[in-house]
Amino acid sequence: MNGTLINVGVAQVKTGENPAVLRTILGSCVGICIYDRMKKIGGLAHILLPTDTSGGSNPEKFADTAIPLLVQMLIKQGAKKEFMSAKIAGGASMFKFDANVALGQIGDRNIEETKKALQKLQIPILEEDVGGNAGRVIDFFLEDGRLKVKASGQEKIYYKV
Repeated sequence: MNGTLINVGVAQVKTGENPAVLRTILGSCVGICIYDRMKKIGGLAHILLPTDTSGGSNPEKFADTAIPLLVQMLIKQGAKKEFMSAKIAGGASMFKFDANVALGQIGDRNIEETKKALQKLQIPILEEDVGGNAGRVIDFFLEDGRLKVKASGQEKIYYKV
């Protein structure tokens, strides 16, 4: 890794440009990586919850508010929506709950709301590594848009941009 490492914490949205690498650690949270393949700039939103029902707390915490925020941040840096694409990871079921317990499905709900928000913004999801019951560490490389996902001792790399 020859770029600057930018760590993205829970409920944070960060952007960077080539050759930076954005990294986060995910459980039931979802990491949304958006990349402009022409400008080689991108960003990572680490969302904790699917939707903002409180109206006005931290917009970086929720899929329905963090994803539009990330897109706006990238546009301000010169990205164009028509060149943007997304990769998503996370949304694991980290805890054992009865099926009717809302918290038990937080990973699934995060995935669902992430997909809805990206669809609404007309940003295609090119790759996804979601669900299951293992946490993940993801590295998003802005030199070429690839996403490296480490989970359960295995590593996968997603190249499509």
